Amino acid sequence: MAELTHAGGIVIRIENGAPRYLLVTARRHDDRWLFPKGHIDPGETPELTAVREVLEESGVRARILEPAGSIKYEKGDGRAVHCAFFLMEHIRTDGAGEGRKHRWCTFDEALSVLSMDDLRDLLRRCHPVASQLAGRP
Repeated sequence: MAELTHAGGIVIRIENGAPRYLLVTARRHDDRWLFPKGHIDPGETPELTAVREVLEESGVRARILEPAGSIKYEKGDGRAVHCAFFLMEHIRTDGAGEGRKHRWCTFDEALSVLSMDDLRDLLRRCHPVASQLAGRP
């Protein structure tokens, strides 16, 4: 397995008895929506990276609930990315983050706007747990 290079969070917040998912725009493409993620710094665990990146990119403080899986892809410049994601729970919002757009989406909205099939697959895997937390079957 390739070494992890990035980590991020699939953050949920319960609204009206249903989970909402945090999405942010890509740094260089504000029409592409994804889960917050970023580089793992030297000496940092993937878990710490996920918490840090969620806060930096969205202003949201969140805690990790469980691992959500990982994705691999190649950037346009040929660099390989291997990103671990964690299902996370919203604690509070402390600001706007680094100026990226962010939004809270229903499951169906998130599926329709996420920019990568791999991210949609991760969301489908996390949705049953998020729904249980919301008290739904």
